[in-house]
Parts: sequence; structure tokens; C-alpha cells
Amino acid sequence: MRDPSAPTDAPDPSAPVPAPSPALPPGPAPSVAPVPSAPTGEPASEDMSSAPAIDSPVAISARVTPDPSQIGDLLELEVTVAYPTGFAVNVPLGLKLDPMHLVSVEESEPESTGQGLRKVFTFTIQHFGVGEAKTPSFPITYVAPDGAVQTAQVPSHSFSVTALLANEAEPKRQGEDPPISLEYPNNTAETAIYFTAGALVAGFVSALLFLRWRRRPRPVVLPPPEPADRVALRALDRLKEADYAGRGEFQLHYLMLTEILKGYLEGRFGIDALERTTDELRAALLRSEAAIAPLKPTEVIRFLQQCDLVKFARFAPPPSEAAAAVEQARGMVVATTPVAPAGPKDQAPKDRPSETGPKEQVVKDMSSPAAPKLVPEADIPTEPVPKYKEEDE
Repeated sequence: MRDPSAPTDAPDPSAPVPAPSPALPPGPAPSVAPVPSAPTGEPASEDMSSAPAIDSPVAISARVTPDPSQIGDLLELEVTVAYPTGFAVNVPLGLKLDPMHLVSVEESEPESTGQGLRKVFTFTIQHFGVGEAKTPSFPITYVAPDGAVQTAQVPSHSFSVTALLANEAEPKRQGEDPPISLEYPNNTAETAIYFTAGALVAGFVSALLFLRWRRRPRPVVLPPPEPADRVALRALDRLKEADYAGRGEFQLHYLMLTEILKGYLEGRFGIDALERTTDELRAALLRSEAAIAPLKPTEVIRFLQQCDLVKFARFAPPPSEAAAAVEQARGMVVATTPVAPAGPKDQAPKDRPSETGPKEQVVKDMSSPAAPKLVPEADIPTEPVPKYKEEDE
């Protein structure tokens, strides 16, 4: 005779489910056998409830942990569903477990049992009553391979809830603690702490202000610009010492010469000359004819044109002409050098007698044959020494 507790082979998922009959359960046998009744003399399990699969291919068991629990604790209602391969099991939408408070629902992935599948649903619930309680019975939805949707009922499970003050028959409220004085016991120490904190803050702010004052931008005092005539004369002296014309480098000689003269015109009269050609400079010189006097614009233009012949037409003048061009440029600079006003030391006192009388008297006294022969005044050079030489010395 066949053992009724032995597992049967899983049916083909594609085979149709047979119609239910009073004697046998419809459809294939469940993958988890129903829990048999406890033998005589053995107590039944207190934390496990199961629903025998009498009219359904799905076997369901449930338990609650922890049991017993205290009021308001989070309880876990674990529902294990065993079902054949090819079926799908789900929790209905909008499920309520009144009078329990449903917190959350989690479900595990289906796992194979060798004869079918098994899925575990974990319901987190709360119960705010004290004493014996029971979870309500609710349905679980399963879908057969042919698409038919049916439900199986989850059995209810009993558990107990204890109060937090269950160890006291008549709990009483504890008395209030005595008030604590918040007054600071030492006013001197409190004042010292405040003054110390204020001094530290003031010192920190003072240090920041001092560092900011040290890092302030300071004005840079530049020396006064050197007069343009002095710069030009010094550059002409260096050009003469370089003797480019004597070495045959006429183009470089005249290039340096024109740059010196244009730089002097720009620095002395404010004429933009360095970036202009000779033809472009002509109009600017004509507009500034009164400012560059006693120079004449035509003389300056003629001089620059002669220099351009050497720079661009590769004309090679004799070295003497190149030296004369340097002196000609020097003459232009000297002629337009501003004369400083005479100071008090340069003026002769008004009550001092003129030196003409004593000179004539000395000449008359020294006209005797024994006196040395003097050079006539006509032979003494009257041209003053150029001012740039005095400044260079």
C-alpha cells in the first residue's frame, strides 16, 4: 500500500488543472505536504499555524515573532507559501490587518524545494492591546498556469501581548526631582572669564587690522624722468663711439640716428614720431611748427629723407658725411634745449661796480714794454661751451 505522506512527482505545468472532486483535491499535489496532526499525548506547536491544502494546490503556514511581546512592539508575521511549479503567488493590493497596524510587507524570491517552489512573505505589524491577541485571516492570490486567478486563505495565529508595567499591580507616578539652581557660584571668576575672552577677541581683531595695514598698497615714488635732450645727447655720444660708419655699417648707423632724433621729438615736444614714417611725420611737424622753433619742419624732414636714402636705397655715403650727420642732429637737439632760468647766484649784485673799468685799467697799466703781451679780445672765442657738456661733467 502506498504511503500517503510520500511526495508525488510534480505535474507538467502545461497540463490543465483537473476539476475538483469531493474525494481528492483538484489539480496537482502541493509541493509542501500539509502538517499532520500531532500524535496523542503531544502538545501542538504554539508558534506555527498551517492551512491544510484541502481544496487548493497551495499550502500556507504562518507564525508570529516575538511571542510573547510588549505593547507597541514591532511584530513579524511570517507567511510561508508552498506551491507547484508554474504558479505565481502574490499579496492582494490594499491589504488590511485590522485591528493590527500594518507597517510594511516584504516578500522573498521564490526558492525551489525539489518538488515545487516556496515563497516567504514577512508582514511587520503592531498591536496596541494587552493580553491574548490573534492575527486576522486574509487571502493570498495565486495564478494557475492557464491564467485562472484564485485565492487561498492565510490562517489566523494567536499570540500574547504584555504591558510595560506588568510587574506592578497598581503603578504610581514618580515624584518630581528637586529644582537645580542655575546661578553661577563665583561672580569674580565669571567676570575674569568675560574680560579674558574680550581681550582675546580684541587682540585678534587688532592683529588682523595690523596685518591688513602692513599689506596695504603703498605708492611707488618714481624718480623724475630724465630730460629728453640729455637722453638724446648721451645716445649721440654712444653712436659716435660705436663708429658704425667707419666699419661700413651705414644702414645701422643711420637707423640709430633717425631713432634718436625721432625719440627726442616725441619726448621733447610730444609728437608721435617713432611709429610714423617720414611722410606721415611731415604733417605733424607742420602743425607743431611754432612749438619746435627755432627748428624748421622742412629742415627736419630733409634730414630724415637723407637718412632714408641710406636705410632703404642702400646708399653708402663717406664716413665724414656720416659723422657730419651726427653733429647735425646734435645741433638740432642743442638748439631746442630749454634754458633753465638764472638763479640768485648767477645774478651780479647791483651795488657791485662793473668789471669793465678795472679791466681797462689793468690793460692800461700793463701796456708798458716790460709787461707781457696779452691776447686781443677779438681773438678770444666768444661761443659758449654747450650746456650738455657741463651737465655730463
